Amino acid sequence: MKKVLTTIALSLSALMATSAMAAPDHRYDDRQRYNHAPSHQDNRWDNNKRYDNKRVNPSRDWRAGQNFPRVFSSSIYKVSDRDARRLPNTNRYQQWYKVNGDYVLVNERTDRIVRIIN
Repeated sequence: MKKVLTTIALSLSALMATSAMAAPDHRYDDRQRYNHAPSHQDNRWDNNKRYDNKRVNPSRDWRAGQNFPRVFSSSIYKVSDRDARRLPNTNRYQQWYKVNGDYVLVNERTDRIVRIIN
């Protein structure tokens, strides 16, 4: 009896495993586009206004008054030679950042974008 139950259990598990491997992949439709329900990760901005690490085009994606993503507030993006790049003067607590070829003027206290020059 024990051998019969073991044989039945093994055959059922083998049958389920082969049917799972033969199941079609429903993630792609006929045109090879990713076919899934939209989620908050598909958007560039999530509910917390944090920026994910996709390619950025500040002159198209950002507007004056929006929060500047903290990802870009490191020293590698800061512009130190403002005069050489012919950028306008900054007011108090403002800093120029260069993000993918565009210059973004940010208020350091509020982290708001003041101006974008491309």
